[in-house]
Amino acid sequence: MWGHDSGSLVKGYGIGDKGTDIEPAAALEYMGIPNICMVRFTGTPLPPFDEYVKQFAKTKRLTWSFVDGGKNFTTEEKKSQALDLATRTPNLVGLDMDDFFIGDAVPKTEGGEAQAHLSVAQVEAVTKELEVAGRRLDLSMVIYSNQLHPSIKRHIDPVDAVYFWTWKARDLVNLEDNFAAYRRIAPAKKTLLGIYMWDFGEKKTIPLELMEHQCRLALDWLKKGEIEGLIFHCTPLCGMKLEAVEWSKNWISHHANDVVRA
Repeated sequence: MWGHDSGSLVKGYGIGDKGTDIEPAAALEYMGIPNICMVRFTGTPLPPFDEYVKQFAKTKRLTWSFVDGGKNFTTEEKKSQALDLATRTPNLVGLDMDDFFIGDAVPKTEGGEAQAHLSVAQVEAVTKELEVAGRRLDLSMVIYSNQLHPSIKRHIDPVDAVYFWTWKARDLVNLEDNFAAYRRIAPAKKTLLGIYMWDFGEKKTIPLELMEHQCRLALDWLKKGEIEGLIFHCTPLCGMKLEAVEWSKNWISHHANDVVRA
């Protein structure tokens, strides 16, 4: 599941409240999801994180962002904070780069790199820093369906996994075509499909028929081995009694024990 601190959706999207939003670990329990990608796009929680991550003691797999839109620390500082946290948090298994590409990712010059928050060389350098406390952390990046310029391949190649998202719900009708276009760029990359439960691109609820559409495709691709998992977005929504969230909770419960691959 995609995790944000409680209250994170108030300023940019006008939903939720710091005082009443469900906390991330409680959202996992509510939804029946064992893993979380914590993304500090509002700059919260603030370091040190040791007390905050105690809520994830029962979480199977935790990842932590260092490219995420938070403005209160530099990317280098956030990376150092995440690596330091990993030394004391055995279930922290990876670092995430959210909203990694800029705009549609089209290079500024012909033959240049895709526009991104880190250069290819910088991403490659990060991959050399991921040995922590006797284990290697994964490095993952977010890609949106409107960023499928061939130049993104150079950034994709060094990372361990991609999280593939459709920003605007109305574009989900093109999910099959867009995912096929992504696979032409990165045919073998470990990929998890992002599942929005609210239309953040247009700041409104998401219709159930689109929830059903993306989840049906996701389960089919998971069974075929075309993706490695799903990421439901996001934890603060889980206490708001949204129709799409409640539908997703029931869908997850129904399919939780499906054997997707031998």
